Amino acid sequence: MIPERRGPSTGAVALSGAAFGAAAVFLGAGVVAGDWPTGWAAVVCALVLTAVGVTVRAAAGRTATTRDSGGGPSLDKTDTATGPAAPGRASFVAAVVVWAVAVLAAGIWAATSGDDDERDGGGTAKGRPSASAQPSTSARPTAASSLDAAPAVPWTVPAVGQKYDEGVGSWALGPTVAQGRIDGLFAYDAAGGSVRWSVPAPTREALCAITPDTEEGIGLVAHGRHEKPCATLLAVRTSDGKVMWRRKLGGTGLVGNALAVGGTTAVTAEDGTVRARSTESGEQRWQRPAPKGCLPLALDADATRTLLVEQCGKGARLLALDTRTGTQRWTRDLPVESTATASVVSVAPAVVAVDEADARGTHAFLGFDDKGAPTASVPLSGPEGVLSAPEGVGDGRTVRPLVRDGLLITFAEHESMVPDRVVAYSLKDGRKAWAHDDEGQTMALAAEPDGRVAYLGSDASVTLLDPATGRTATVLKPDTAELPAISIAPELLPVPGGHVVLNQINMQAEPAAFALR
Repeated sequence: MIPERRGPSTGAVALSGAAFGAAAVFLGAGVVAGDWPTGWAAVVCALVLTAVGVTVRAAAGRTATTRDSGGGPSLDKTDTATGPAAPGRASFVAAVVVWAVAVLAAGIWAATSGDDDERDGGGTAKGRPSASAQPSTSARPTAASSLDAAPAVPWTVPAVGQKYDEGVGSWALGPTVAQGRIDGLFAYDAAGGSVRWSVPAPTREALCAITPDTEEGIGLVAHGRHEKPCATLLAVRTSDGKVMWRRKLGGTGLVGNALAVGGTTAVTAEDGTVRARSTESGEQRWQRPAPKGCLPLALDADATRTLLVEQCGKGARLLALDTRTGTQRWTRDLPVESTATASVVSVAPAVVAVDEADARGTHAFLGFDDKGAPTASVPLSGPEGVLSAPEGVGDGRTVRPLVRDGLLITFAEHESMVPDRVVAYSLKDGRKAWAHDDEGQTMALAAEPDGRVAYLGSDASVTLLDPATGRTATVLKPDTAELPAISIAPELLPVPGGHVVLNQINMQAEPAAFALR
């Protein structure tokens, strides 16, 4: 007697039972946990269940054939080819094919599941932190990318304070950016967003002033109480946030944002007097009380020269002082005959923005040579539209204009009520050198280390322009579907491998800062 061949059917049924059990558990987890398999997981489950069904059908057909032939194989070649044995064999072939497809699908699923995990990044695309999550101080730096590549948004800092709270400025410090927030000075790592150091404002005091930039690794900030003078001055070392010294200012405190550092000298306009101190020790070097009938309006300094704008009665004048000694180098009367606001846009070359109360008076950027002779006058409102100027000057949006290569570069409200044009004027004669129009809103200006001019668009794009012609060199658009929100007065800071955007006014809980890399 030839023994009955049940091995293949028994093995197939055992394998099918194990696979069926695994698939059932997988699907059962979806019922209990509410997390149904999707993508390749769902395909593998479907193929496994199909393979189980075909295998069971093949096993049943094989058993029936054996039983009908009396426990042994048929000796009838016709029956073997076309009789009851044919359907069983066809079912086994189908089972093998379906199992092969299931194994292939499982292999593809296993190969791609790691990529899916990386993309998920704990719940946010491309592994970047959520906009609502505070960056960890242990965040790993993101690898630097080319400035000409499509940027991502690797980190954000959540909104700070209450609605309409306003920051006071910022410093670009290479791999670090420092933001003057209402609650103090905070330095973020440009690569990962973690806080490297901070100088918190005291209880019930807010940061109220910051120098436009730093020199010799030191910058100045000031804070004060609600509806009180901005009267506490601090010198901060930018490498680690150490407070080098602290001074209480008397009387009316600081005049606006009239504080600057030039070389190793800190210069401030406070309570009607211009004072200079050592940035390292705080020791006073010189002082210049305002002449009778005069008040300081604005100042800025570099290592050799301090520019000071004074209002004297209904007139105004610009003075150049030696930063180290306070010696007056030259003075120039400004074309002003009424109360004015002013800002020093550039120390060298000398450029100031002036906006007086008289509607028919001077509302312009004014340029001067090294001896104080006027060189250029650019109206704040003209053929190019309403120009953006530093805070408190003019009717346009607030921006810090750029001065480089003999050009004054700023924004203009040309075709709409918001800035939509970048425009450059010659400081030799005040004529327009070039204009660049944007389809959206221009939000912030920055000077790139390689000499190009950068501006931030309302779509979080960064456009790089040739400073000589205004032609587009590169447009960097974030490769993320969900763009971080931009407030009405942001700042754009170039950092190694990308840019950092600082939202200085909290309008709708926009992030305080985010990176584009």
